[in-house]
Amino acid sequence: MEFSFEIPMPHLKEYLSVSDFPFGLAHLMLDTNFKHAGTYHSVMENCLLDNSMYELGDNPLSNAELIEAAKVCHPVSIIAPDWMDDMYKTVEAVHNLKPGYPTFVGGVVQGKDLEERIECFHILQDSGARPICFPFRTPRAETIGHLHAAKAFKEGEWYHLLGLQQLWELSWTFPGRWSMDTAKPFKGEKLSRNKLRGLGRLDLHKELTEHDRLIAHRNIAFLRKKR
Repeated sequence: MEFSFEIPMPHLKEYLSVSDFPFGLAHLMLDTNFKHAGTYHSVMENCLLDNSMYELGDNPLSNAELIEAAKVCHPVSIIAPDWMDDMYKTVEAVHNLKPGYPTFVGGVVQGKDLEERIECFHILQDSGARPICFPFRTPRAETIGHLHAAKAFKEGEWYHLLGLQQLWELSWTFPGRWSMDTAKPFKGEKLSRNKLRGLGRLDLHKELTEHDRLIAHRNIAFLRKKR
């Protein structure tokens, strides 16, 4: 399992050095007014670019906005817009974004039930979506378990977990490249205590205290040992 982190702005360079690759948020690529915008835009070069759906209150940026954001950081892939439980709108967004972006376009597995999520996965995989993403606010262990039993995962494909849902996800060893992004190391709680839920959203613009920095380093070391 590869790690990428949603890192508080004052600590970008410190914690990017312990990431496997950068994970960028598209809405921040379109904003030049926050304090660390220049640094953020430069260090996120060749990132995996997220559509910011979760950060924008379940309203992802449009395809046109994502393409503009990509001009800032030249990502290895853009994650196309997705909508909670809506397979059809999500798949349509992937198909509409692919002709407008020359490199990879990722897609998110959505659907109102297991059957739709599995169907969504196969549509995304057949269309060449890279990575195929599984969001934390869905029963993804159920979805991934069924896909693995059906031998749906392929070597050479890229699968990404949006957020950390359970610590045992870190030890998954399914075919293909697997990665995840998470902000949890920076929320001031020791992950070794299995404290994952109820921590709220991370303020990406806030400077960490020395205590929180120490916990963050320990959390990242803990995550690496668990994978």
